[in-house]
Amino acid sequence: MTLVNVILVGIGGYGARYVEALNGLPGARLVAAVDPAAESTEHWSRLQARGIGQFKTLDDFLAAGGQADLAVISSPIAFHEEQSCLALQAGMNVLCEKPISATVQEALRMIDARDAAGRFLEIGYQWSFSPAIRKLKGDILAGIFGAPLLFKTRVAWPRGSAYYGRNDWSGRIVNDAGRPVYDSPVNNATAHYLHNMLFLGGGRMESAASPVFLEAECYRGNEIENFDTACCRITTDEVPEILFFTSHCVERNDGPFFELKFEQGTIRYSTGGSIEAVLTTGRRINYGDPEADPMGKLRYCLERCRYSLPEPAFCGPEAAVALTVCVDGIQRMPVHRFSSKELARRPLHSADDMLVYLPGLVETFQTAFDGELLPSELGSPWARPAERVDLESLLCRQGLPDSAANALAERSVILSAAIGEDR
Repeated sequence: MTLVNVILVGIGGYGARYVEALNGLPGARLVAAVDPAAESTEHWSRLQARGIGQFKTLDDFLAAGGQADLAVISSPIAFHEEQSCLALQAGMNVLCEKPISATVQEALRMIDARDAAGRFLEIGYQWSFSPAIRKLKGDILAGIFGAPLLFKTRVAWPRGSAYYGRNDWSGRIVNDAGRPVYDSPVNNATAHYLHNMLFLGGGRMESAASPVFLEAECYRGNEIENFDTACCRITTDEVPEILFFTSHCVERNDGPFFELKFEQGTIRYSTGGSIEAVLTTGRRINYGDPEADPMGKLRYCLERCRYSLPEPAFCGPEAAVALTVCVDGIQRMPVHRFSSKELARRPLHSADDMLVYLPGLVETFQTAFDGELLPSELGSPWARPAERVDLESLLCRQGLPDSAANALAERSVILSAAIGEDR
């Protein structure tokens, strides 16, 4: 078997999962790890013992003559674009963790770098690589369910002070260097589940639905820059309505749960189970568990490297940037602070890990999900009316015509020319 040489950029946090996965794959060889704080990670001594090269920066690796077939980028959000482009320019294929980048402009530069390099760029939304999701999307595209009507997902995971204090960018809008981060549950921990709805709504296997309008209510209970709770309604070219409810300001885990409504059937998923579809004819289809193989994305990229597979990306930048467009819109919304009188506190994982939460928020999400309403539309006492943004106008503010394309995959080149400035 031909070995695929891999460099891993970022070995702490989620990067540790890649270290473990690569250690168990006989067809992959980890040739170097890049991390400025490698000494503080759990795998530092093991990598040293294996003689794996370690570098502070990707530039250092390249300056030392380093080469690899695949670069896995698992660094903080602010560095995704810079490091992915650098790896592509050096002739490597790239698997970049989600989200693709902090801004749409960064994502478009990554598309340009990929095209110039003639290499592949995959984004690590693992559900898009799972057999369950891919079979489901194939059936959606085949018309088994008819036209989409409404997609909705809720997911709430408590995160305490240890989570927000684990690095210098959690919960922030920009990092200390002034780079956009836009860290929030929408753009980080639960991004998979909004992206999944956009991906399943895409008109081709390799594309995602194109966001047009967004309404959002954003809140925070934690002492952070950005929001820790968001409730969104998104209109796309392909799916009339997408609802997404997410928060870290909750007392217990809830979800992910999703329900996808079509003219001829409904598809549901509950965490820990399988995706189940029921058609109006009474036919039932079990698609399996989308969580069954979280590292399928890595194995797929290794196979693409090993055999130089030319097929379209499973989750390329054109699909991944749809979520980033939504994030761009959400970041323009006001963030309402939950009243301190409404909030409660308790230790989460330890006495030093304090959880701040809004009692009853999980139940509010459940009611909103079932009723297909935002919290303000339910009359929740703490809720504020959603604000609305025209995402197409936002992206096309420098004169891109409405007729340019129906999907981001088709208009990325035009957008890159039309949008010349970062936010």
